Amino acid sequence: MKVLIADDQDIARMVLGRTLQNLGYTVDEAPDGTRAMELYEPGVHQIVIADWEMPGHDGLEVCRQIRKLGEGAYTYVILLTAKEDREDRVAALQAGADDFITKPFDRGDLSARLGVARRILRMEGELREANRMIEHARQQEVEIGASIQRSLLMARPPEHTSQFEFAAMNLPSRQIDGDFFDFFVHSDDVVDVVLGDAMGKGVPAALVGAGAKSTLLRSLSDQVTRSAGHLPSARVIVQETHDAMTSELIRLNSFVTLGYMRLDVKSWSATFVDCGHTRPIHWRAADRRTSEIPGGGFPIGFVKRETYDERTIPIGRGDLFVFYSDGVTDATGDGADAFGTERLLSLVERHAADAPSQLLYRLREAIRSHVGNAPLEDDFTVVIVRVGPGSEPWEARTRIFKSELESLAEVRDFVGPHFMDLGFSVESADDLLLAVHEATANVVRHAHKGMEGATLELTVERREGGMRVCIRYEGEPFDPPKPEEPDIQFAENGGLGLFLIDRAMDEVRYGVEHGRNYIEMIKYR
Repeated sequence: MKVLIADDQDIARMVLGRTLQNLGYTVDEAPDGTRAMELYEPGVHQIVIADWEMPGHDGLEVCRQIRKLGEGAYTYVILLTAKEDREDRVAALQAGADDFITKPFDRGDLSARLGVARRILRMEGELREANRMIEHARQQEVEIGASIQRSLLMARPPEHTSQFEFAAMNLPSRQIDGDFFDFFVHSDDVVDVVLGDAMGKGVPAALVGAGAKSTLLRSLSDQVTRSAGHLPSARVIVQETHDAMTSELIRLNSFVTLGYMRLDVKSWSATFVDCGHTRPIHWRAADRRTSEIPGGGFPIGFVKRETYDERTIPIGRGDLFVFYSDGVTDATGDGADAFGTERLLSLVERHAADAPSQLLYRLREAIRSHVGNAPLEDDFTVVIVRVGPGSEPWEARTRIFKSELESLAEVRDFVGPHFMDLGFSVESADDLLLAVHEATANVVRHAHKGMEGATLELTVERREGGMRVCIRYEGEPFDPPKPEEPDIQFAENGGLGLFLIDRAMDEVRYGVEHGRNYIEMIKYR
């Protein structure tokens, strides 16, 4: 164990140093407090013995600076002093001193106090290791829960059918949550949409949510088998799920909120079963009005003898349905004002004519703007369905922009919804959006520097297994070297942006075609 001693008296410092060495310690010496802080290494010098009165930094100041650093393992500080005044010693303890040794020191007293220091440091080390193991276990739980969310709880929206158009998104909060959603496509004309939330946080909630999804699917399958292929009602599926899960959920002191809706364009109806979840929003294309669909049932696992009812409403061509978790309306910014249902209804009504992916993008940006720098306390989960006919899968979409930095926001608004429409996760879509932003900014700053009235053409194109973004422009060709790592010097020349593009995309190419420059970026799912 290494000890740092600080004393301006050479003889006293030499005697103390030799005594410590004889006791088996490794010693570093400093003639004053200033030099002591220059030599001090957190985690290396586990014990510091400093004279109270020294020129420059005295012993109290050495204590304060060590505690201010607060890095790594704990450092045990002992003050050498002739002071006996109670107020002085209280001041030293408040400054961070752990113990005192009266000058001139007694070898036996010094050895005993160092023994106490070693025991405390050993216990502190054991506590630090225990905390490290707890944090490691907590991180593992977060990773396991996140994996469950990605693979089991959040279903990929179906490809657009001839009668429906889908968009879905989940923004995870700081903690793993029990949000889940799924789609059961029975035909081009009939689809079931499920959105639920298992009580609690962490892996237990995620596992309950995964169990609820599995039980729903099994109930649907069993009912189809028993009814010789006939499609069971939404109420029957939910009721059987409740009956299968409730006893175990009560034993676990847990429950699941759930909304189950069947959309049927053969009968032009929507049938909804509510199990204590948030109310879906229905925008009617006929009168362009928005309303909530009321429910009233208890969560699954809340009451053992619950009987669920269906609510059926008429729907029309072009109608829109928005299903969401309470993390959307409960999202709170720095001003402690929740986003709320009224804001959500207003946003949906203003933009309901947009494509579902575009509306989803607007909602996400509205939540982010409202929350600001505050972290999400609950998962943000949204599913949007447009009733038929759905839009045909598109191959390419192109738009021309003014080549100026003020156009970057328009570029983001153009490509952002398309990435989610192409099936990329929220995280991947954000990375891709940043890459396109950086590539466009490079064209504006470098290829079109000083050019008046320059424009650029941006194309987003669906590719087998992914997508392609191409920026076409006139002016100076932009063909930078491939960056290996971002550093500050490189970043000043645009290198950090190049690194972000290279990291986000699977393929990046620069070239000239038909007299125009292009930047081609490809990403595979």
